[in-house]
Amino acid sequence: MIDRIYNAYQGEVYGIAFFTYFSEHYSMLSKNELWDTLINVEVLTAQLLEPTLAKHSVQFDIKDQAMLVKGTSDAKKWIHLEWNELVNTLTHWVEPYEVKYREWAAEATEEMEAFQLIADHETAIYECWKAELNQQSGLPILLSFIEKYRQR
Repeated sequence: MIDRIYNAYQGEVYGIAFFTYFSEHYSMLSKNELWDTLINVEVLTAQLLEPTLAKHSVQFDIKDQAMLVKGTSDAKKWIHLEWNELVNTLTHWVEPYEVKYREWAAEATEEMEAFQLIADHETAIYECWKAELNQQSGLPILLSFIEKYRQR
């Protein structure tokens, strides 16, 4: 079970790099608040997972170079996409992770709070992209996640 939490943590590090690249390079400057909020979701989730990893003596690094390089590399593949195509791509990319992390949360017999966080995190990102796909702002969904978990 702890390996799943570690894998999710690595996904946060990846996401930080991925969304940071978009924040710094995407042509639609009007989307910077969205990118920055996505980065905040990733950072907050990683920070909240760290005590669980430490409790289980799992080594972790928010600046894991392999994950940072992978996140940036993948972002570079999609940075050229127009907004609607990008949103559609990201929605379909996130969907299977959202399903998988919900399943993990349902199967968890220990560290249930960590698994709920992981699932809620992915659901917030998925719902954000679905809103954007429907030409609505995904920001309120992300901000709601941040508000819920910032107090922990």
